[in-house]
Amino acid sequence: MIRDSYLRAFAELRDPGFRQTTLIGAALSLALLFALYALLIQLFSTFEDGVFTFSDGTRMDRLGSFFSVVSLATMMILSIFLMAPAASLFTGLHLHAVTDRIEGQHYPRLAPARPQSTQKLWFDSVNYFGLVFFINLVSFASFALLGVLWGIAFFWVLNGWLLSREYSTMISERRHDGAAIKPFHRQHRRTLLLAGIALAILLSVPVLNLVMPVIGVAAFTHLIHGLGAARPQGAVS
Repeated sequence: MIRDSYLRAFAELRDPGFRQTTLIGAALSLALLFALYALLIQLFSTFEDGVFTFSDGTRMDRLGSFFSVVSLATMMILSIFLMAPAASLFTGLHLHAVTDRIEGQHYPRLAPARPQSTQKLWFDSVNYFGLVFFINLVSFASFALLGVLWGIAFFWVLNGWLLSREYSTMISERRHDGAAIKPFHRQHRRTLLLAGIALAILLSVPVLNLVMPVIGVAAFTHLIHGLGAARPQGAVS
């Protein structure tokens, strides 16, 4: 079911409207990636006389240095770790546009979604973003403690858990309150976690990860409805 959900999400790119949403999302993801990259430079580099200096002596003393080939290549490598927080932040932005389109085309029998304010969606997204960004910074220590391979595995599992909670909760809240969502999460926690880990892995692939925040919403929308299809009335669907 997880595989089918992601295949269906990628297949949505045949729809011009969904493709446009995905391209806009990719552009916004790239902009946020630049912002997060600049933030990391400020956090982890030496700052002297208005010039950023990396540990190897490389100086970033002008705008052109920030957009140099070496700098951009470094940013794309760091996107392996930075796109999970970016995906978390943009969930609120993409959620209604993506889920409304998919539900309208593939699940036309559904009743109208519960009204949700844009402010609440953004509030939830910002909260998740702060949590994901902070935990990802802390998780870098796992590479020193566990080694590269186990560190990457821990990174994927941790982000998979966080992203699966965010995506599944925010999509489910469109139709159900917390009382109905909690038992749904308990029953399907393994499937949701594996779907989140798959998203975390895809978010670690440079360039592809720019479209994954939108694709991830689409995949989780199909997954949530697929899991709910066999549930009794009143469950998440």
